[in-house]
Amino acid sequence: MPASVSARWRTYRGLSPSLKALVVLSFVVALGSYMITPFIGVLLVKGVGLAVGPAGALVAVATFIQFGGSIAGGPVVDRLGLKRTMVAALALRTSGLVLLALAVRVPALVLPAVVLVAAGPALYLPANKAYIVSCVREDLRPLFLAISSAALNAGMGLGPFLAALLIDRDPVLLLLGLAALFALITVAHQVATRPVERRPAPAPGTPTGPTGLRSLRGVLRPVLFNGLAFYLYFFFQSFIGLYAAGLSDLRVLGWVMLLNCAMVVVLQPPLAGWIARTGYRGLLTGSFLLMAAGTAVMARGGTPALLLGTVLFTLGEVLVFLRGDLEVVGRMSDRPASAFGVQRLTTGVGGFLAGLVGGVVFAHYEKAGHPGMFWNAVAAQAVLAAGLALAFGGSTRRRTAGPPVGDGPPATAPVPAVPTPAAPTHTDRPVESEAVS
Repeated sequence: MPASVSARWRTYRGLSPSLKALVVLSFVVALGSYMITPFIGVLLVKGVGLAVGPAGALVAVATFIQFGGSIAGGPVVDRLGLKRTMVAALALRTSGLVLLALAVRVPALVLPAVVLVAAGPALYLPANKAYIVSCVREDLRPLFLAISSAALNAGMGLGPFLAALLIDRDPVLLLLGLAALFALITVAHQVATRPVERRPAPAPGTPTGPTGLRSLRGVLRPVLFNGLAFYLYFFFQSFIGLYAAGLSDLRVLGWVMLLNCAMVVVLQPPLAGWIARTGYRGLLTGSFLLMAAGTAVMARGGTPALLLGTVLFTLGEVLVFLRGDLEVVGRMSDRPASAFGVQRLTTGVGGFLAGLVGGVVFAHYEKAGHPGMFWNAVAAQAVLAAGLALAFGGSTRRRTAGPPVGDGPPATAPVPAVPTPAAPTHTDRPVESEAVS
């Protein structure tokens, strides 16, 4: 283990200052984002003064834009480039936060404010991950996608705790403080990150990977299984609070969510190489079975069962989501921003379906006086998902033509257990044009 940690530290030190800065900034962006995202509904009702119905409709619009809008990330990156897309997305969110603060006094501003707040991450997150995978060798992709996920989860864990200290005192102060934070983050991206070089055009007659609808057909299997994984995950994300509140109190929810985020932060980066090498069918099946075991334990009720169930469920989450990213970007390696846009859209669809199904099922069992049966129903669906993975999961991920933009081995190089660069190099190089083909 010490040798593994040392090797990863040497890998990190060998990155360019630009990419190292982006890793740190990714955490700050997630921290700021999750100081506002979980509280949008509360701010609209208690701050702006909307009724619950219109506030719910606006939250639905924001969710659709935040996830479904990410499919536009690829075309926007093609036009603006990765760096400019990230900077523009952060500027959109900053503007939205300012408008949302003003909407407390001028409610007519609430719709454009919510649209801008949601549009920012819709464009930022695909461009952020695409920047990372474009600036490292392909054998380092699992590690740095895992680090990106760890940064996101660290922000998810800490952001709501910090926001809870301010939101009841003065929502306007919270919103203006977040707007100032995102303004600083925007400037930091502009100063600290460098444009990614234009991918060289293939020579005439050179075979290339499929494009358009053909390329989407090529990722159909992992996209469907990713959607199934997100569907199961959002049962946990959306209904664990209602279940915990009915069993004890909401303080348990804080510990559950903190445990979930902390496990992803601690486990995913060191397991990244193993996750990338393991057969896809077996990893999918095992992940869904862990989710099934976790939800079955939660059904027993009580704080210990909730915590143990969260541990088992999160282990499945750690494995399946990183591999899902790798499967999709491996099949669309010439257009990573589009690949991560597809992933975000898949997340939104899974969350939407889980909300529809889960709302009906949870209400049914709660009314019957057996809320734990809800988690047994989720566990049964996870077992069914494991069966589908065993039957149709395939075994390996197919790579599209074209080398990665950064330095390193060609796209067909195997993924080593502990990636160790031969020498420190700067892998994202400044160029005159920011366009990414």
